[in-house]
Amino acid sequence: MNPQAVGREPGRGPRSLLAKTWHWLDENIEYWLNFVFYSFLTSIIVIEVFRRYVLNSSTVYGEEVARYAFIWLAYIATARGIRNRSHLSIENIRGKMGRTGKFVLYLVSDACFLTLAVIVVVTGIRMVSSSIQFDQRMTGSDLPIWIATGAIPVAWSLIGLRVIQRSLVTIRNFRAGRPIEAGTLVPAE
Repeated sequence: MNPQAVGREPGRGPRSLLAKTWHWLDENIEYWLNFVFYSFLTSIIVIEVFRRYVLNSSTVYGEEVARYAFIWLAYIATARGIRNRSHLSIENIRGKMGRTGKFVLYLVSDACFLTLAVIVVVTGIRMVSSSIQFDQRMTGSDLPIWIATGAIPVAWSLIGLRVIQRSLVTIRNFRAGRPIEAGTLVPAE
């Protein structure tokens, strides 16, 4: 008998905690990031409206920071929609095809989306590194612009990860004979 395993229940320990934490992050990261960005965006707007109409003064950076928070919010929300194939798509052709045809079109769609994600991430990284190199700043505040432009490579990396995940789930579902239609891609546990 393994002396390290004595007194330890199966499924407990650091590996299980790490797996549970990873699973929780995988399920909820977009939701909580969107919650943070939405709360931040709402707070900035409420404060700026109060300052403008009650105190008769407003900040220069309020609108700009709210706009960039909205950009982060939109990109992160896109990743969440991509994961479950709940994003905007055209289903006419796919709906008329058989199971194998749908499967092939889903994989072709995922390959195109992944290619787009790679192109956007590479281009976004170049843009962020350029703004860091030249120390570019936001117009209304003295914050570095890479905080705003960083949304592009970060969110599109997450989008690429979600495309890979949904492709793997689509392949598993197809092989197991389970439904592969949109909305059935994230298996219930």
